[in-house]
Amino acid sequence: MKRVEFDGPDVLAGPSSAHVSSEPGVLLSHVLQRDHNNLDVVRLIAACMVIYGHANALVPPQLAKGDWVAEWLAFDYSGSLAVKIFFFLSGLVVTNSLLSKRCLIQFALARIWRIWPALLAVLLVSVFILGPMVTSVDMKEFLESTEARLYLLGNIKMQIQFSLPGVFVGQSNSAVNGSLWSLPYEVGAYCLLAAAFALGVHRSPRLALFITALICVDPLLPQRLLFSWRTSNAGVDSLAPCFAIGALMALYKNNIRISWMPVLGLSILYIGFRQTSYAHYLLYGALFFGILYVCSRSWMIKRRLKIDISYGVYLWGWPVQQLLVYFYPDMGVQLHRVLAIALACAFGVLSWYWVEKPGIAIGRWLYEWYNRKFAI
Repeated sequence: MKRVEFDGPDVLAGPSSAHVSSEPGVLLSHVLQRDHNNLDVVRLIAACMVIYGHANALVPPQLAKGDWVAEWLAFDYSGSLAVKIFFFLSGLVVTNSLLSKRCLIQFALARIWRIWPALLAVLLVSVFILGPMVTSVDMKEFLESTEARLYLLGNIKMQIQFSLPGVFVGQSNSAVNGSLWSLPYEVGAYCLLAAAFALGVHRSPRLALFITALICVDPLLPQRLLFSWRTSNAGVDSLAPCFAIGALMALYKNNIRISWMPVLGLSILYIGFRQTSYAHYLLYGALFFGILYVCSRSWMIKRRLKIDISYGVYLWGWPVQQLLVYFYPDMGVQLHRVLAIALACAFGVLSWYWVEKPGIAIGRWLYEWYNRKFAI
């Protein structure tokens, strides 16, 4: 058996290079190169799916209409499916970056300055502009309240708080920003990834495969082995497996080919085993391979965005929707979805240019400074 280089560790490659070259599709390592995919569009679509899915939970119940994903899948809805796509892509892209650069300091700075500046911006606007604008309590009481202080400081520390005094009371959902719930899980996934890298798991692909399998099996067990502190929650259970699968694919990127064949195979398996407790993994796998296949097509690459506004759209989507319900409570859900997506995209653009892009630049500058100051 021939040994091939695999972004660091050597792994056994079963088929000969001649056989591999004749297989359909392109290597994932090729797709993950910056100019060979359009993952930014996929992330933006996922962020818009979250807004679409949240609409039914925010508009008055009599105005709510069906969710096409929920009607098709029955076990999931559009917003939840979109978050799983986010976690898969994060696991894939972030792990690929860590394996390429092999520096935990750079990894930490990049993650911190990618997540917290935009989060801080939306929290400050929520507490000092949005809240005072719509609160039903006295302004002085609002600004001096413990609840407002906890909303700002708690969310910065990833201790998620959803309410502000007198804000959106009486609406179908009073949460100021329900989208924040996923951020601690994402940060936790990054921390576990950093720990795995520090422990050298990436040097043993078979160990990484075993750990990923354990992460995927854990939610299916009657008693948790890994995440024993968590209660069963269908909306959260698949996040760690999706992230872990993305990370594992990044590790095996020189052995995975992206084509329509895995999509077909996993789809057939899903249809055949759709009554099982693990059927959703087969569907998610088909979806993930399908995303990578479509976003690596030449016609898709030509439509690459110059900016990545998906995170800003995700953060601002819920507050925008709540404001629409507050000012236009009788608006139909479909018009609500269209306007919310358009406004969230506008806020996403502002967030990118005013907050996220400068934050990314600061993170890079800090790493360059660290490298000059301390690197040997």
